[in-house]
Amino acid sequence: MAQNLPDEDARPSLETKPFLAHLEDLRWTIIRCVAALGIGVIICAFTARYILQLLYRPYIATGQDPKKLVNIGVVDPFSIHMEISLFGGLILSLPFLLYFIGQFLLPALTPREKRFLAPIFFAGTILFVIGVTFCYAFVIKAALQFFIAYSSYLSMESMWTGKGLIDFEVQMLIGFGLAFEFPLVILVLNVMGMVSSAQLASKRRHAAFIIFVAACCIIPSTDPFSLSLLSVPLYVLYEACIWIARIVERRKATVKVEE
Repeated sequence: MAQNLPDEDARPSLETKPFLAHLEDLRWTIIRCVAALGIGVIICAFTARYILQLLYRPYIATGQDPKKLVNIGVVDPFSIHMEISLFGGLILSLPFLLYFIGQFLLPALTPREKRFLAPIFFAGTILFVIGVTFCYAFVIKAALQFFIAYSSYLSMESMWTGKGLIDFEVQMLIGFGLAFEFPLVILVLNVMGMVSSAQLASKRRHAAFIIFVAACCIIPSTDPFSLSLLSVPLYVLYEACIWIARIVERRKATVKVEE
C-alpha cells in the first residue's frame, strides 16, 4: 500500500484563533523581547567601564591617549554610559530576540520553512557578530588612523570629544553588524525561490551600486576610505551568495530527479 507522505509546502492545520488571541501572542512576544533586551542592558550597564576600555583599544592603538578626550556637554558621560549599555545589551540579547520572534512565527510556517528557520536565525546571529568583530578588529583602527592623518595633512590637531569617539565607534559597529545580514537576506530569497543564482549574477552592477548607497547610509562618515571598508567586504559576500545559491539550486535539482 502506498504511503502518503506529508506535503512540506502545505500550511499546518491550525486551530483558528480570534484576532484578540493573536494580539495577545504578539503582546507576550514583545514583552519577552523587551525583558531579554532589558536584562542585557542591565548587565552591560554594570560592566560599562570594561566595555569602554575595549572601545578605547583601537583609539589607543593609533598612539592616542583616551585621557585627553573631553566632554563638552553636561550629560555627555551619562549619554555615553547609556549608549554602551544599549549597544551591548542588543548584542547579548540578540539570540533570544530572534528565538522569541521565531516562536511567534513558527505556527504559521510550512514544514519546509520550519526546517530552515533555526539555521537562518542562527546564521543571522553569527553574521551580526562577525560584522561587529570584523569592524572592531580591522576597520575602526584604520578609520581613526585615516582621520588623524587627514587632520595632520590639513595642519590641524585631532582633539575629539569622548562622546564623538564613542558615537563613531558604536555606529560603525552596529552598521557593520547589520550590513553583514545582507547575504542572509539574499539566501533566504533564493531558498524561497524568489531569486535565482542566474538573476543574482546578471545584476552584479546593480548590486554594487546598491551596496555603495547602503554603505553611505550606514557609515557615519562619507569619505571614500570608510565607504570602501564596508562596500568591498559586502560585495565579496554578494559574490559568495551567488556560489552558495548555485549549490542550493543543484541540490534541489538532484532531489527532484531522485523523486
